[in-house]
Amino acid sequence: MEYTYPINFVGHDQWMNSGYDPGLSHGDVITRDGEIIGKWRVVGYDPNDEYSGGRFEFTASGKDAVKFTEHFASLDVRMSRGFALSTLTRTIREWYEASNPTIS
Repeated sequence: MEYTYPINFVGHDQWMNSGYDPGLSHGDVITRDGEIIGKWRVVGYDPNDEYSGGRFEFTASGKDAVKFTEHFASLDVRMSRGFALSTLTRTIREWYEASNPTIS
């Protein structure tokens, strides 16, 4: 599979297109080179309320504890959810690049 971005949230589009099905609110986080570096999930939201808030969580591979979180105020408002995902992606990328200095 080809990955477009430096950090990719596998399954995120399927989750959004499903109407935020809780059963699809998770997946792998993979680098552009295909390395699985962790898992993402969305928690604390009500899939039946488009104005529900929640949070994205990232857990690094091989770890049990959540490493990074980013809250959003409204599930179906792209500015809120999209900004949270963008911020989390940037945080993960900075962490990954700092942990792997030969990669950027």
